[in-house]
Amino acid sequence: MKVLKILVIVLCIAGCKDSYNEDAPVTKGIIPLVTKKSVLKSKSEKQTADESNTASQSDAHLQKYSITHTNQKKFKAWKHGDATIFLVTQPYKRNNKQEIKVGKVHADGSFNFKLPASVNLDRSISKYFKCEGTASTVQTDYKVPDTGLISAFFSIRKNENEIGLLSLATSKQQVYNNSPFGKYHGHPGYRLQLWFAEAESGAYAVCKRNIEATDNAETTKQIDVIDVYDLSFSQGWNYVKTEIKENQLVGNVPYYKAKKYTVQPSLSSDVRWVFKEH
Repeated sequence: MKVLKILVIVLCIAGCKDSYNEDAPVTKGIIPLVTKKSVLKSKSEKQTADESNTASQSDAHLQKYSITHTNQKKFKAWKHGDATIFLVTQPYKRNNKQEIKVGKVHADGSFNFKLPASVNLDRSISKYFKCEGTASTVQTDYKVPDTGLISAFFSIRKNENEIGLLSLATSKQQVYNNSPFGKYHGHPGYRLQLWFAEAESGAYAVCKRNIEATDNAETTKQIDVIDVYDLSFSQGWNYVKTEIKENQLVGNVPYYKAKKYTVQPSLSSDVRWVFKEH
């Protein structure tokens, strides 16, 4: 009989141990019993919540960006009313900077502009597209190296105050990656930038560098990146295409392995207009 009682007690202890879970909350010294099924459900719900939170955080840096559904010039849910579009050049000398009124944004989000026939130039193509910093290159080859060249961007203004910038890209992320914060990121796609050339010209260079990359958490490592410039400019306005050709992951963060710069004569169907609000 004693043996039977001992056996019952042992079985009871074993059963209670199976029901106990270290993740269960303690309330006033009492540990509630949690079944394995409910523990699995709790962990699943927690994982879903964590994934949702991560996704929300990953898009947080893009909250001030709006993008059109096609390459037609109209933003849906535009909230800034009427505004003015200025073309702003990026010269070598600050005093040579131009700000030219070229179009309007209407209250319904539609917009239009007309590029000027020419802009001021103060630097030649031979001053551009060189390998920066410690990047290695054998040579940068130029076609007609003395040709004047300048880049430009669109500034959106309301009551003489700049409210944001207008760009062309395949995604919001591509426009973000044009900032110092996303400089080496390798999300698939491309962006376009306006350049004005006084005559036909071109540049070719391959720049190789080694950088320190991080996923902003625990992972940091050295990676190699390559920039390829293969540019042929026509006289007048050109779109320089900056495209990710190959990428690599550091943790969960994509960095580019190869990025290529080419000239695109016209807008393709997959490019969009992106507004970055200040």
